[in-house]
Amino acid sequence: MKNYLISIVFIFISLIITPVALLSDSITTQNNTIISAEQTTTDKSDSTKNTDSDTTEESVITVFLSDTKKNLTVSEFEYVCGSVAAEMPLMYHEEALKAQAIACYTNSLRLKNSKNKSELNGADISDNPATHQGYLTREERKEKWGDDYQKYESKLETIVKAVEGEYLTYDGEYCLCAFSAICTGTTESAENVWGEKIPYLASVKSSGDTLSPQYSSTNTFTKSQFVSIMKDLGVSINSKTNLEDIIGKSKTSKAGTVLKIEINKKSLTGEQMRSAFSLRSSAFKITATENEVIFKVSGYGHGVGMSQYGADYMARQGSTYDEILKHYYKGVNLEK
Repeated sequence: MKNYLISIVFIFISLIITPVALLSDSITTQNNTIISAEQTTTDKSDSTKNTDSDTTEESVITVFLSDTKKNLTVSEFEYVCGSVAAEMPLMYHEEALKAQAIACYTNSLRLKNSKNKSELNGADISDNPATHQGYLTREERKEKWGDDYQKYESKLETIVKAVEGEYLTYDGEYCLCAFSAICTGTTESAENVWGEKIPYLASVKSSGDTLSPQYSSTNTFTKSQFVSIMKDLGVSINSKTNLEDIIGKSKTSKAGTVLKIEINKKSLTGEQMRSAFSLRSSAFKITATENEVIFKVSGYGHGVGMSQYGADYMARQGSTYDEILKHYYKGVNLEK
């Protein structure tokens, strides 16, 4: 009789537990199906809405694609992968790439929390590096890296996961994490480039940059080319004028950026000259002969904030990503 009662109890308990187990398996299978479908959507380069398995309203970034004028919504993780791939060579040191990932993520958070998004079709950030910062979809990364895609994608995802969720603040606000390819050996201050003083974007030493094979560049223009471009800048030059006589002295910052230069008695900024003549930076020296004008340029980019080449150099000398970030962005806090 005792054994009979035990059997009845065992059967009753089994009837209760079994449906719960089946329900659990059903939920797991359903979730796996959803995740699989969402991963397929992620790989479609022509998709205008891209949703990853972990995306919620708080964990997605909407990117304005400047070529197609459409918005693309991706997870924060995918966005950081795509922005690092667009902005820094993957052969750079892991610690430099981690610093770049945090800079890109911080910028995306700052812009995501901005109230004015009318110019971006309601998106959080543009993929145009001239506006905000670059971004490459998975398909674009495959095209860029070709046979090296798997190697670089694996490295990229490992790096981004290592610093996932980390960002920079200053005085309780997300930082404007400016960066450029190569500085002159000294980074530039935001005040000298954009006319606004930003405490953490001050000028600092970055000696490794001078070792870059792309540190210096030369741009040469014929006299007629120079006269034509200067006309577009509002400076009229007679074709018979000796060019040596009209190129005045320039005022430069300690980083070498041309702050002001006089051409035919008209004052221009180095940034105006850089844009007009498509120079790699506004740190240049200009000389003229009877028939041509030569620009000797140092660095690549605006020079404000983190130097990417300098970050790679620091990493190869043993610096960690947080040391790199705190060198280029003075007084910031690294948070998660």
